[in-house]
Amino acid sequence: MRRRITLVGLASAFLILGASPAQAAETSNSEFVIIRADDVLEDDLYAGAIKVTIEGTLDGDLIAFAGEEVVINGTVTGSVFAVSPSVEINGKVGGSVRMSGGSLHVRGEVGRDVVAAAFNIELASTSTVAGEVIGWAVEMSALGSVVGDVAGAQRTLNLAGSVDGDVDVTVDQLVVVDGLIVGGDLGYRSSGEAIGLDQADVEGAVVHKEPLPPNIRIRALGLLGRFLVIIFLTLVAMAVAWGWPDRTSRAIEQASQTSVKSWGVGALVFMGPFLMAAVAALVVGLAPASASFPLLAILGPLVIASFGVIFALSVVAGVPSVGVVGRSLFRKLEMNGAILAGSSIIGLLWLLPIIGWLVPLIVLPVGLGGWILGRVGSNGAAAATSDQS
Repeated sequence: MRRRITLVGLASAFLILGASPAQAAETSNSEFVIIRADDVLEDDLYAGAIKVTIEGTLDGDLIAFAGEEVVINGTVTGSVFAVSPSVEINGKVGGSVRMSGGSLHVRGEVGRDVVAAAFNIELASTSTVAGEVIGWAVEMSALGSVVGDVAGAQRTLNLAGSVDGDVDVTVDQLVVVDGLIVGGDLGYRSSGEAIGLDQADVEGAVVHKEPLPPNIRIRALGLLGRFLVIIFLTLVAMAVAWGWPDRTSRAIEQASQTSVKSWGVGALVFMGPFLMAAVAALVVGLAPASASFPLLAILGPLVIASFGVIFALSVVAGVPSVGVVGRSLFRKLEMNGAILAGSSIIGLLWLLPIIGWLVPLIVLPVGLGGWILGRVGSNGAAAATSDQS
């Protein structure tokens, strides 16, 4: 029977459905998470579904992973942490907004700051942000009221409305599309002049800076890419643990008890495509010229397919490793909590410039070896049980 992930959290899943006011979180196999207009949930909500919609009141934080969209038309008194192709805030968020995905549209009120990494970020003319706005986007529009600063990096930044603090951005093109009031300085790094500055009333200084050297920009993009990869792999790890809890638990135990052996087994598997490529190159090189092309046509796709398999395995290979780290540091956590904590810690280590390159060389082979040894151990135990019976 096909299982569907509806809610993902540290310890349990929450879903709000029904016509009466909600007093406690509920669970359901529905693909949609909704707090209806007259409902009030006095708790944090950890939601993972196709769509997450808040029409009523959530008296707590919202942590959402949605396949299509997160829509807030009502009120969230706490903060919002969202990963989704689309996030819309038409109501009120009392705390901060942290999001990563395709697009962020804010037409309502945010009580603190907004930090987003998306292709498109839009703060409409009706929006109010009581803190600062930091955005990494292809296109960003800040057209409402921002009490703090506006910062980040965008290909195109459209400005209007008011910014009580400073504007300090790196852009390809800065455009003042309508009347703009800036309480501090307006500084931008760009290879070209801003458009529409005559519509801006800036109390501080207008500073046009030269773009940063390419290597610095590449490093910044690399860190952003790693951060997004960490989020993706964490979601995958939580999904794997939810879908196959017994296998995941056995793999974590194997990786913990036989870490050196697990690393050796996993490293051998990861080296397989490279060994296959070396053998294929040797065979093609030693073969007669007339046979080289047919051999290459046969062996080439096999080598490419083997690398594809290893890449696919890499997505889930580290799950046992992060589980081991989480359980070692936080012994009271259950498996899902240990995986989430371990993934966060290993992700931070991966971001470090000196030791970060060592992380995948340790984590992936140990995890893959744990999967393999855990699978072999379970088959052996099943066989022994069958013989005894």
